[in-house]
Amino acid sequence: MESEGNDSEMLGHTNPDVVRPTDHLLTGPTAPVVIRPMDPEEMVLDGPEVAATSASKEDECRVRQRQIVRDDEDVQEADDGKDVQLTNHGDEGKKFDGISSMDKENEAKENSVNFEGKELVATEKKDLKAEENAFETKESNLKASESDLEDKENDVKATENDFEAKENDVKATENDIEAQESDVKIDSKGYDTPDTDQEEEERRRRVLESKKKGTKLVQRMSFKRDRADRHYDKLPWGVGAISRLLNLAPARLPWHRRMETTAVLLWMSSFLFMGFAATGLLVYMFLYTQYWWLSLCYLCWYIPDRSICNRGGRRWNWVRNWGLWKHYANFFPIRLVKTTELDPDHNYIMCYHPHGILSAGAFCTFATDGVSWSKTFPGLTPYLLTLEVLFLMPFYREFFLCSGAVSATRASMDHLLGREGSGRALCLVVGGAPESLDCHPGQVLLHLEKRKGFAKMALRHGAALVPMFGFGENDVYDQVANPKGSLVRRVQDALQHMFGLAPCIFMGRGVFQYSFGIVPYRKPIFVVVGSPIHVEPVKKPTDEQILALHERYKQAIVELYNEHKETYAKDPTVPIQIV
Repeated sequence: MESEGNDSEMLGHTNPDVVRPTDHLLTGPTAPVVIRPMDPEEMVLDGPEVAATSASKEDECRVRQRQIVRDDEDVQEADDGKDVQLTNHGDEGKKFDGISSMDKENEAKENSVNFEGKELVATEKKDLKAEENAFETKESNLKASESDLEDKENDVKATENDFEAKENDVKATENDIEAQESDVKIDSKGYDTPDTDQEEEERRRRVLESKKKGTKLVQRMSFKRDRADRHYDKLPWGVGAISRLLNLAPARLPWHRRMETTAVLLWMSSFLFMGFAATGLLVYMFLYTQYWWLSLCYLCWYIPDRSICNRGGRRWNWVRNWGLWKHYANFFPIRLVKTTELDPDHNYIMCYHPHGILSAGAFCTFATDGVSWSKTFPGLTPYLLTLEVLFLMPFYREFFLCSGAVSATRASMDHLLGREGSGRALCLVVGGAPESLDCHPGQVLLHLEKRKGFAKMALRHGAALVPMFGFGENDVYDQVANPKGSLVRRVQDALQHMFGLAPCIFMGRGVFQYSFGIVPYRKPIFVVVGSPIHVEPVKKPTDEQILALHERYKQAIVELYNEHKETYAKDPTVPIQIV
């Protein structure tokens, strides 16, 4: 019992030298902790149990001392360097009161910070809401502006649609005006107006059909007598009656039309009268004047030169390039239509259809440069092949030879195609004089079945065959009806076999009136050049080869006509006939 009491006194509060578990609360962070080792004399040696208990308690005190040091460091960090001085004895309450007051201050600060943060958040929320309201206001204003802009765009589109509609109306009105006053516009290009109101209505119908089909329709016009009658009604009664009786031409015409009529008149006069007039003049001079020697000199020139038409002719480009031929081409007008390229490294036989009365299209294309052949087919030299009898007429033969014309004989073609070199284009009117007797307006009749000589020549020389069709060639003259078997036709056939020339009874218009004359009508001629049919040269072609090439050519000319009749034919319903 005494040992237990001594132990309690030793471990209790009565001994100031003994460290108690709560002594760290009574000391400051700067107060040293003194651990006094126990004096061995003070230790009670009552047995092994007391010694073991003392040792364990000493170890426990050391562990608690280390824990106290750690706690002091934590408290020192939490107090931000503040020193709390506590006494070693009995100030535990002050320590806890300081801690609690600090906690309260911290809590108050936290509450203050929280309050200020809430106020700041509330203010920011209010500002954000005000900004949102302002943004919504701007967005609504923007939407309103966009709606106004859309309304303005719709108004602009509506205005554009109205403008397009007005433009379409204006174009339609212009088209109507062009259709109604086409004679004025086409006169400047060499055209006249339709013959009758019914023909004009037919032309308008064809124009509308071509627009629906998406094809091109070339306007084909002639002089409009109905409109001329209305012109005569405006004149005084006597002048109007005489003008209507004679069908006089208007007094006021553009100068170019006067020049065009003059050019065609000279061409027709040279063909019909130049040879006969020159022959009569030479005979008269030889028999009745002192200038007989002029006729004799010409005869000496003529006899050795009469075969020049079979030896390539005598071309003079100065004559071919006369400005007169441009007026001649613009009178109808005559236009050259190119559908394919022709290589100048080959020779060509250009087969022209139909013959017409005087082959005006072939003459203008190959005997002159009125339609700019040299620019359309550069590198090709054109030759017009015609009847040899035309080169027997004095003076006219020289004029005709200067244009590049030669005779349509075998010797002439052999000379041109058999020579070295290439780039020669020989125009041959295949139908010849017999075909001219069947050339009536509104009819396409080709004499081709019995004419195979051109195919043989192409095979012999390896020349390509080129089909050509002159749309409108049969419309420039009226011809007296001469059906086969009639008296007129029998007389014409007999004279044609006798002289080689077909005596066509044709009628055109005059220079100052439109009733009758030798001047052709102003109706356009479109010379369409087709694709070439290339052949290999055969020195002695067989009948089968000639017939096969002839059949190929017939098919090609029919295809050419059918392909372009909707564009260039006056009446595309007229079929092509081959006899």
